[in-house]
Amino acid sequence: MNSWNLKLYLNYALQIIRLNTIVIWWIGLVGILSAVTLLLKDSPAFWPLNVVITLLSILSTPIIYGLYYELIEDSYTSIPDIAKAYVPGYLWLIIRMYLPPIFLASMLISLLAGSIPALGGGGILELTLVFFSLIYLFVIPTYYINGKGQGAISEGVFFLTKHLSSATPIILAVLLLETGMLLLQYQRSTFDADQGRLFVAIDFLVYFCASIVDYLIFIMLIFILKQRHDEDTGDNGDEEPT
Repeated sequence: MNSWNLKLYLNYALQIIRLNTIVIWWIGLVGILSAVTLLLKDSPAFWPLNVVITLLSILSTPIIYGLYYELIEDSYTSIPDIAKAYVPGYLWLIIRMYLPPIFLASMLISLLAGSIPALGGGGILELTLVFFSLIYLFVIPTYYINGKGQGAISEGVFFLTKHLSSATPIILAVLLLETGMLLLQYQRSTFDADQGRLFVAIDFLVYFCASIVDYLIFIMLIFILKQRHDEDTGDNGDEEPT
């Protein structure tokens, strides 16, 4: 297999995101709403608003993935069709991906809390989820390419293990991304209203940048998997996206 042209795929990803500003505006809107809700942390409205914004973020992610995938394939339909085609399968895939690790981490936390009370299992859940997010690097792109969740986990994990060396730069980028999001969540949990606008601005910038990086990585992974498919079929995998 030829080496991955990550620079080329990054340029493709930047081009696709730059030409579809609707997603950038959406990320900005959700980021602003998420950051501003921190100012309402002591208000009864905080938790309902926080839940609504979290659901918007969760449900919009597979739609944006689907949008970018269909643009790459030059088969764009519509947002409702994308939602219908990808959201249910994506959510079920996420449950199958992360429910076992969460259960495993919960068991470890319970054991540590019982044997070493001073540790209390702090951070184990977060570290477990980060670890599995790296293992599952190619699972979601595999789901979009195959159009079904069946076999996506095993196929995605196998692809990563087979090309671990080539994937190292992307793994490091994902690790940095996940670390930034964990730090953001920690800061949100300790937010003090006296920090005011400065923290709200930082919260927005971290969310916005992390979201853009996440979509850049997804697009790059799609191109990597397509390159593998093109090599298997003998097609040219370096055709510039439209």
